[in-house]
Amino acid sequence: MMNNSFNFFIQSQQTLAITAEHQHISFAAFWQDVSQQAQMMASRSERIFALWQQDSYEFLVLLFAGLQAKKTILLAPHRVAELEQNLASQNIYFLSRQILTETTSQFVLDLSEDFIHHARIDFYTSGSTGEPKRIERTLLQLLKEVQGLDQTFGLTEHVIALATVSHQHIYGILFKVLWPLVKGRSFYSPQLAFPEDVIAMQKHFAEMGLENYLISSPAVLKRWTSALAFESCQAIFSSGGKLESGVRASIHHSITEILGSSETGGIAYRTVDDSAWQTFADVNIEIEQQLLKVQTQHAFTTDWIETGDLAVWENPSNPELRFKLLGRADRLIKLEEKRLSLDAIEHSIQSLPEIKNCHVLLVEHDQRELLAGIVVLHDDARQQLQHIGKAAFVSGIKQQLHEKLETIAIPRLWRFLTELPQNTQSKLDKHYLKRLFQPMLQPVILSRLQTDEFYQMQLEFTPELLCFKGHFPTQPIYPGVGQIGFIQSFAKQIWADLDWCNGYEQLKFQHLIQPYHVLELKLTRKQHKVSFQLSDLQHSLASGRLLFALKDMETAQ
Repeated sequence: MMNNSFNFFIQSQQTLAITAEHQHISFAAFWQDVSQQAQMMASRSERIFALWQQDSYEFLVLLFAGLQAKKTILLAPHRVAELEQNLASQNIYFLSRQILTETTSQFVLDLSEDFIHHARIDFYTSGSTGEPKRIERTLLQLLKEVQGLDQTFGLTEHVIALATVSHQHIYGILFKVLWPLVKGRSFYSPQLAFPEDVIAMQKHFAEMGLENYLISSPAVLKRWTSALAFESCQAIFSSGGKLESGVRASIHHSITEILGSSETGGIAYRTVDDSAWQTFADVNIEIEQQLLKVQTQHAFTTDWIETGDLAVWENPSNPELRFKLLGRADRLIKLEEKRLSLDAIEHSIQSLPEIKNCHVLLVEHDQRELLAGIVVLHDDARQQLQHIGKAAFVSGIKQQLHEKLETIAIPRLWRFLTELPQNTQSKLDKHYLKRLFQPMLQPVILSRLQTDEFYQMQLEFTPELLCFKGHFPTQPIYPGVGQIGFIQSFAKQIWADLDWCNGYEQLKFQHLIQPYHVLELKLTRKQHKVSFQLSDLQHSLASGRLLFALKDMETAQ
């Protein structure tokens, strides 16, 4: 029996996906593809499979094929060696497309109420505030949220989804692939990397008379400039973190921020900087002792969920489901018997004229708990830091803070970066940030980007890195052997089958890397060879190829 609540356009010749080569794939062709892949997966004995695919169409085919084959699908946050090995130890392998070798009887698709209710997809939380947790969701819960999105935002029928975020996470899967699938719309399959890529695709589709909507993140949107004008864009959505004030004004377009989590799904939205959040129609809210609680049919449970956010009603006498966030409950700490708010400390630090952004956290140092600050400076302040040195600069910052904070609330440890490091979901990674205050050989990873062709990292070489010590006292440089070391390490983290590096080709070290340098590392792979290039805006600093031995891995096919 077919489901009456959700229309999957089984026989429709309308376009669902548009590939990088601008091939249009219809809904009917998609479901035929799902049927063939499901037929081959159904014979597999494993009950749980991991799924990570860069291309959104391939992802959606394997997702529904696995579900049709009655498998539980685990959406991996990435596909790096450590996670792949950990899952393999649990007999969980990554799904990949199977090649049809013989013609057999047609697999009958089941999109009944019973299938939708029991089909299970497991997500990982971002891990930004603790260890990542595995969250069980059903297809029914996700599709209910899609219905709510369509009722709230009311996009037109023929509009194409473009995304700079991954479909591997709850935000991307809902907004980019499931929403078009259920409502008969289209999505552009590749993940767009840069603002210029988005504008180019908008212009391309506009020439065909097609409008679009963009699913993005604060990390990408803040890099937009007024020179990059959106074209035929019905809506821009942002999630994964707070959108900085002024971004809307600088790009001259309305942006809808989405508040939610892997556990709850979408909670609320807003379209004005620092305004109250408007709750989605199918979400119930309670605020008890400033703790925000959520109850909705599209969450992983229908019970009330404590979000960990502190909030107040915009109008306590008449809530109307609009509230303001006050910060995270876990950002209230006790230090030497003193109760402190990390949010309040950050607010005081950011009020200083030198400071553009900051994050304060509690770290262990020499068996003591100390406050630490990661700070982004304005350009002129950063130049002053490099001119007078860290010790003198920090002394000046602390002197100003003594007028705003009690001594115990002033961070003892400091790191100065050009950006706050973010994970692939545009969120701060609590565990990675703590590592910045431990002895480090490798440069700080500010951001990561993965496409079908390459893996790119933005790296910052802070003066505290151990490789700078001794090379040389009057002019520290990051040695070539250290560069090869961290490139090997990053490559092995990305590709699980790389073993040890057994050779090099065409190594070139053209320019010196010194403290405070911010560089792009681009990695591409062909079989056992990993090519790298380290560059800044002006020129290449180092390049070459690393040759690896490969592991014998039992990988599911």
